[in-house]
Amino acid sequence: WSFKEVNAIIRHHVGRKIVVVGACTGSDAHTVGIDAILNMKGYAGDKGLEAYPWVAAFNLGAQVDNATLLARARELAADAILVSQIVTQRDVHRENAQRMIQLARRQGLREVQLILGGPRIDHKLARELGYDAGFGPGTRPSQVIGYIVQAMLAARGIPPAEALESALAHAH
Repeated sequence: WSFKEVNAIIRHHVGRKIVVVGACTGSDAHTVGIDAILNMKGYAGDKGLEAYPWVAAFNLGAQVDNATLLARARELAADAILVSQIVTQRDVHRENAQRMIQLARRQGLREVQLILGGPRIDHKLARELGYDAGFGPGTRPSQVIGYIVQAMLAARGIPPAEALESALAHAH
């Protein structure tokens, strides 16, 4: 979906801004990826989530404790939490990512979409670790918001093609 299509779908089918909260968690201080997805500028000519009028994007930055990220997500009534992890020695990124999922489950936050990203992350690994989705190098912001919106539509039983058609019909 294009920038305009995503916004039209959110406006028509969700009726409020989608709240996305992201951070590099644990000891991770590498914010290039999460910044590319969340910040206004975006990546490779693809606008970041801050640029979407129907998205409220919150970038908490680097070295954010898992509990702090979850508390802020709860406070903001987040629809999606983006966790960015670079690969570290001895699989520390995997352990931290798994701790995040365990903590989210204990806090009853599993209705929120949890998305993992990073240079050595892919969808398969993220799913194995308990996340809803995973994104690796070269991911564009439109791919992330497209995934979030599709998951929200699926939860409402709305097929993506139908969502776009009805949102565009009501936009005119």
